[in-house]
Amino acid sequence: MAMPMSQAEHDLAAVAEHLSPPEGYRVEIIEGNLVVSPTPVGPHIKIASRLHYALRGLLPPELEIAQTATLLVPATGERYVPDLVVIPDVLLDERIWKFPATEVLLTVEITSPGNADADRVKKPRGYALGDVPSYLLIDTEHDRWTLFEEPENGVYRRQTQVNTGTKLALPHPFTGPLDTGGIA
Repeated sequence: MAMPMSQAEHDLAAVAEHLSPPEGYRVEIIEGNLVVSPTPVGPHIKIASRLHYALRGLLPPELEIAQTATLLVPATGERYVPDLVVIPDVLLDERIWKFPATEVLLTVEITSPGNADADRVKKPRGYALGDVPSYLLIDTEHDRWTLFEEPENGVYRRQTQVNTGTKLALPHPFTGPLDTGGIA
């Protein structure tokens, strides 16, 4: 059950709304902290782009893959900017830039040297609290892909891990496995 946002969380969201990060940086709220991090660089962008195309072929047309969408976790007031999200196409018709995490089917994070711990530890917990059905972590340092599923009380009850270059079974509504070869 989602708890109402506390005054401190509301104040943090207000600060994030009015913060002007330096060029090339983005603002997230992770575990009650404002986090200003650099936007991705070339190799990271290449993985996201290749993955975007691979996922598109595995989804029905009423779902879209988006980059740089800001997700709000109502239960905690946290705000994430995942590398990719799978979201109902109709939501992208609205002139909004913040989307409720509860509407997302899959979030994807690709580790970078400066954010790997947040992607490996903090974000799985946050996405699970946001009831995101699936979270895909691409760990570039370890050449490993981890699919987190079945969120419950801030924890994903199921994890499937494969090495880069193998196939990863994806849940419904994906129509087949994801071939990780040639992506990362």
